[in-house]
Amino acid sequence: MIRHMIFWKLADPQADRAALEDFLRETFDPMVGAVPGLRAVSVGFDQGMGTHDLGLCCDLDDLAALAAYQDYPPHVAFKQWAGEHLLERCCVDLEVEA
Repeated sequence: MIRHMIFWKLADPQADRAALEDFLRETFDPMVGAVPGLRAVSVGFDQGMGTHDLGLCCDLDDLAALAAYQDYPPHVAFKQWAGEHLLERCCVDLEVEA
């Protein structure tokens, strides 16, 4: 299984975090089951000890599922949105046991 983790800083530190978290859930939750091999998605804000403001974690069956996820139109649209609203993207794709 591949665990795809992304971390960002907010472009606007005063952004409405509850509204942003709702937007992210509305964007990513429907992808589970729609993108072949995407098993789970978690989004949330740092709880005070991290280096970034916001994180996204996706569990996928394999690298082929990760590639499909990358090209999935709602994800492509999100990446465009993120380029305007989020900073300092950090990404790690780990192989983990299922």
